[in-house]
Amino acid sequence: MDLFDNKGWRKAPTREERVFEAAKFFGQGRSGGAIAQAEVAEAFSTSDFPVLLGAAFTKKAVAAQKAAVDEFEPVLTHTTAPDFERHKLIDLWSGDEFERVREGEEYKGGTLNETDLTHGTAKYGKSYGLTFELRLRRLFTDLANFPTLLGSGAVKAKNSAVAELLVEAGAWDPAFFDTVANVALTPESLDAALKELALREDHRADLVDTTNLVLMVGPALQSEANRILNAEKLSMEVTVGSKVTKTEIANPFRGVVTLLVSRRLGKSLGANQGKAWALVQGKGSTLPSIIDTGLEGHDGNVDIRVKRDQGEAVGGGQISIEEGSFNDDTIWYRGRTFFGIDKGFTTGVYASNGGA
Repeated sequence: MDLFDNKGWRKAPTREERVFEAAKFFGQGRSGGAIAQAEVAEAFSTSDFPVLLGAAFTKKAVAAQKAAVDEFEPVLTHTTAPDFERHKLIDLWSGDEFERVREGEEYKGGTLNETDLTHGTAKYGKSYGLTFELRLRRLFTDLANFPTLLGSGAVKAKNSAVAELLVEAGAWDPAFFDTVANVALTPESLDAALKELALREDHRADLVDTTNLVLMVGPALQSEANRILNAEKLSMEVTVGSKVTKTEIANPFRGVVTLLVSRRLGKSLGANQGKAWALVQGKGSTLPSIIDTGLEGHDGNVDIRVKRDQGEAVGGGQISIEEGSFNDDTIWYRGRTFFGIDKGFTTGVYASNGGA
């Protein structure tokens, strides 16, 4: 009888339960005494335990990915691409107007127009090596931490890609926003920005929708943005005839504009993060501002692999992953994900680097 035949990760009826039991057994080894740690070290030499634990690590990495703060999710519109080539963006959000169909007439075909915009996906990842010496010291906590690093690393990469699309040299990038204003964030300037957007026409000759806007700021401007968006009443300048007076009115922005505070954006804006602000269309908009492209056939979750390069014993036979690489005895784990961040339809965006 094998030493581990009575363990849950061997005798559980389903693979899902065996994966759970492997993670539980590993956790007991992390927090247990010398005997528990020795059992975990021995389990790594079996053919099935590393595989089951790897599946548990993948689940942990996906959980960490979902728990990490995907700062820009409210403004990302998701699509996919079949490969790593650049593709013309198809206007899937146009919603052609129906045409009347008279008696006996055929329905007229709609169109999905190809735009001048392009989008695509790319591969991102990171690998972590667990050295032979670390495993000898039975530092299982270090081993347990790497799925979290891989899961959160995938989200951090996407946050950085969005910030790099929006910001250049510590200010909003004109390549994305076209024209960038220099007015402070106030109720009056926010109202003026909304009115400016409402008068614009998009590439379909429709008026820009201003009911799904997201106000993006760095942490240093968060309190002021919250005050403007969430106050029940605001003191604003109102023009009556030729006279401008300061009047307290019901907050016109509540429920109209959503706040997005991004630490990654604040880092890119640097000294400007205390005054720079921007309006971007939300993810449900028919005029999406930012396109997030995944790879067809992949669900967007981080994928974890272990490198099998242990070689073989001189006398023949496979060597356990636990023995490490042929070159340096290290076990290498790799996390991978696919995404691409591209400029969408930016007629409906507005930005200001703040007042002087």
